[in-house]
Amino acid sequence: MEKTKRTTIKSRITRHVVIAIIITVGFMTVVNLVYLSRRIIEQQEMKLELATQMSANKVENWVNDMATVTEDMASTLTANGDLSKETVRAVVDRVALNHPEFYFVYFSDKLGNMTMARGVDFAKGIDPRERGWYKKAEAAGHTVVLDPYASATRPDVMMVTVATPVYWGTMMVGVVAVDANIESVQQFMGTINFEEGSYGFLLDSQKNIIVHPNADYNPTAEKITAAVDVMPELEKVLSSFKKDEYVTNKDYTGTSMVYSATTIENSNWTIAVAYPESNFLAHVDRGIRISLLVAVFCIALALGDITVTIRKVLKPLEQINPAMDKIMEGDFTSKLNFATANDEIGDLQNKLAVTLETLSKVIQEQKHVLSEMEKGNLIVENIDDFPGELNEIATSVNSIKESFNDIISDIQFSAINLQSFAMGINESSDLEEMRSVFEELSAEANALMEKTSKFTTM
Repeated sequence: MEKTKRTTIKSRITRHVVIAIIITVGFMTVVNLVYLSRRIIEQQEMKLELATQMSANKVENWVNDMATVTEDMASTLTANGDLSKETVRAVVDRVALNHPEFYFVYFSDKLGNMTMARGVDFAKGIDPRERGWYKKAEAAGHTVVLDPYASATRPDVMMVTVATPVYWGTMMVGVVAVDANIESVQQFMGTINFEEGSYGFLLDSQKNIIVHPNADYNPTAEKITAAVDVMPELEKVLSSFKKDEYVTNKDYTGTSMVYSATTIENSNWTIAVAYPESNFLAHVDRGIRISLLVAVFCIALALGDITVTIRKVLKPLEQINPAMDKIMEGDFTSKLNFATANDEIGDLQNKLAVTLETLSKVIQEQKHVLSEMEKGNLIVENIDDFPGELNEIATSVNSIKESFNDIISDIQFSAINLQSFAMGINESSDLEEMRSVFEELSAEANALMEKTSKFTTM
């Protein structure tokens, strides 16, 4: 039979506990990592969505500020009730003076008379009523925002226009407008603070690029760039049915970015934010490292606590084993201190201590009785009753003592009789009397032999 490799209880318990702790903590860590990773990604997506919305709000406020100016101009002209050249020029010049950021400030009445601030002359041969800003405001009947276009007055400059119709009662009498050149829009976008590595870009209502960090994409009088032509991945983001979808792809620098976009009301422009995917992964990696560090720390802490606990719990065994070694050698005198631990091993130690004490008492009482018997003292006190099967030993020793008592008493009595018979034989010469004496001696001997017949001798 193959011999099983010897191990210790401490090592077996420690091994199983360690395996159980590692499996438990490992499983919990994996579940936590999956949950934590999802939560981190959700938080980063929420952060991206918030950054997109905040950027959209800033652009919307910027556009609304322009709209407020044109609406104030329209209200002033309506209140004046006078569209003479002098009155109109006074209004547009005052606005231009207070808002130097506007490239052009102007008004065209329903007859096509054009008045521009700062003494600028409108392009000759062009009817302002045929321009997009006029026609769109007239058709809408309220303030409108126009996508970038080439100015009629400065064909080399791309303009963004906000226009508001002017009404006298229910009759539209003209349109006021302000222009911001594309460079001012780009400068404004540059004032929006994005997280390091992130950037925003602006698209018009036709999803053409208005502002982008890559200057080659920005509109000029010669070309306007469609966003999906240079960034095909934006098609999903810009789809009206997939506004909440986040798309990951490399941008013009080759960096993997996560894109988010939202539409600005009134203008239908789109503000989009590109967020480095590495930022997502960095937060996930940090969460994973923290989780793993916590898991390792918990395992180390648990192992330390388990090691100390096992050492304390199994410490009584260190006293039991030496005592059992002495018992195997026939030494029952070892004393075990009663355990202070109130547990199963403490109970075992206590019971073993009581058992050793009982066995030692049994041996000592047997030793005492047998020693006294060896000395010839057959009236020594009987051994007290022992618990359980140990009592059979006490009964046997006591029985042997009683048997020896009976036999020795009979031998002594027979010896006295023999002595008396011998004296009687010496004093008598009668053969019949001597025969009677020998018959009595024989009977005594037979009775003695019968009592000792149960003993086996060499």
